[in-house]
Amino acid sequence: MNSKHPLHKEKLAVEEQLGKLYDIRRNQSWIELDVPYKSGYYLSFDLRDDIKNRSDAWVFYECIRLVGKTVWWKDKSFKRKISKGKYEYYQPGFGEISENTYTYLHPAVKKYFSEVRWYHKNWNPYRKTYECNVPNYFFVTKTEPRWITHYKEHDNLIEAEIDELDDYLDSKKFWNVHIWRGYSGAPKEDRVFYSRSDRRHGKQTLHRNIMSGGEDMDNYEYRYGHRHSARYDCW
Repeated sequence: MNSKHPLHKEKLAVEEQLGKLYDIRRNQSWIELDVPYKSGYYLSFDLRDDIKNRSDAWVFYECIRLVGKTVWWKDKSFKRKISKGKYEYYQPGFGEISENTYTYLHPAVKKYFSEVRWYHKNWNPYRKTYECNVPNYFFVTKTEPRWITHYKEHDNLIEAEIDELDDYLDSKKFWNVHIWRGYSGAPKEDRVFYSRSDRRHGKQTLHRNIMSGGEDMDNYEYRYGHRHSARYDCW
């Protein structure tokens, strides 16, 4: 955002007003329906009957609470059409927990969680996540109807004001305020300027390597170093 633009303060004021309206809408009360109605079904995990009789069944229920994922669909088939004659079925799954959540788990529950090694090693070395390692055969799926018992209060006046302010912020008046004027591009030492011939050769070589089918796309040699090759710039 361009903080030096003359309309910057006005834009902030409008955004603050819009934020207050969002808070009002978020905090509107829920009203109970006279007659509840059914809206689709939930599919979730439950324990097998023999596992429920174990003294440590509470541990597995806690695992479901922590990482069990529930899915919703309009009917009990949980089947969605992808294309003609092709369908996919929704199934509940298990998520992951953060390192902070893992730290405060009961020791009996903690032993059923292990660190997600591939995520920690290859994606984000500064963030650890943990997954549940309880055997899958401990669980079964259960289907439950989704009942709608309340609806949220709706204020047409607030909705109209929100729409009006949204349109005002998206108007042409504030286009230049969104632009970051302080950005001057990459540092000079990181900039590489190519001649027209170099750029043309790089694109042709990249195309030939792609069409050759090699995994590393290095069958044909680039004119300049790999770090400044067309392939590098492409990514």
